[in-house]
Amino acid sequence: MGYKVVIADDEQLILKNLAQIIDWHGLNCEIIGTAQNGKEVMEIIKNQQTDLLLTDISMPEMSGIELLKTLNQTDNMPMVILISGYDDFEYAKEAIKNNAFDYILKPIDYEELEDGVKRALNKLKEQKVSVYRHEKNAIYELITSGKVDVQIKNKQALYFSVIVKNYKEDIEFIFTKNADFLSKWNANLFVYKLSEREVMVVVEMAKHFINQTAEITDAFSQQLLHEGSDQCVISVGKVVEQLFEIKHSVDAAKELLKYENYISGNVLTEERLKKEYKPSQSAADMMEEALDYIRDNFQTDLGMEQIAERAGLSVSYFSLLFKQKTGLTFLDYLTNVRMEYACLFLRNTALKTYEIAEKVGYTDQRYFSQVFKKKMKNTPSEYRKLVKNK
Repeated sequence: MGYKVVIADDEQLILKNLAQIIDWHGLNCEIIGTAQNGKEVMEIIKNQQTDLLLTDISMPEMSGIELLKTLNQTDNMPMVILISGYDDFEYAKEAIKNNAFDYILKPIDYEELEDGVKRALNKLKEQKVSVYRHEKNAIYELITSGKVDVQIKNKQALYFSVIVKNYKEDIEFIFTKNADFLSKWNANLFVYKLSEREVMVVVEMAKHFINQTAEITDAFSQQLLHEGSDQCVISVGKVVEQLFEIKHSVDAAKELLKYENYISGNVLTEERLKKEYKPSQSAADMMEEALDYIRDNFQTDLGMEQIAERAGLSVSYFSLLFKQKTGLTFLDYLTNVRMEYACLFLRNTALKTYEIAEKVGYTDQRYFSQVFKKKMKNTPSEYRKLVKNK
């Protein structure tokens, strides 16, 4: 991905020369905007990520120094080279104080300016590599453990994840060999190998693409599909608008993979799932089956994940339906069933407490007694005495 450059000068001729005399293309740079005052510069930078700014120090409405001070308050300040007609140390001092990279005097020596641009680009390259590595590690921590790196800001940008199964090519190479594709979206890619069969790609883009997210996610998945095989499966997570929400996108992509056998084609999206996947049972039927299964197997080591999987639902959706059906959480309902049967055993058998605990699904008698007392307000022994005396 090339470097994005903005040029600002209130003199039209100088602006034209700055845009044409330097071989920007040869330096892997793209001029994304020109401006004749500081306010116009801020408008460009607000809407597009900018790497390098060349700006005159003396401009109407907002001077180069005022522009520097404003840029210092932003999250993604570009590298700034100031151009000035003032051969005054105080101006240079003020520029350096406000984080200008270089200070070039007029009349402009274009060789000197190009040398300054090259040094700025080398510095940018070093910074980008360092930031990229740090951000890649931080994203991995967010996804795998939910931990937030305290040194990473919650960047406001567009993020989405793509999980790819059965892919035989180098995914990073697939995109980087197509420079025009990446340049169009100005995207960062973070690629993680999850296993021998699965690769995850996290895509980061500027927020001004917000109205094109459907087009972009489709373009990325089609690019992968074009280079992949008939056996590959591509699951596209939802788009989120800040770095710390990326786990939501990854979880959504993982969830979609559960339905790969129910959806046509190689690309799984939430939209396609809604259109094509029709559960064979109603939610009410599923919950009835789940309740029956719990009552038939309460004495085993039951977990909500296990029953949700039997129903073909995500854990979160199953939990929601279960609460709507019973008014209880899964654990509370299971505990109630176990206590109900424990009471039956205490009333009608001479089984010892530890034997009853095992029969209703508890391996630890002490824990069983604690749960029983909390629910029934008596220990198992006290409960047995009470029912016998009635």
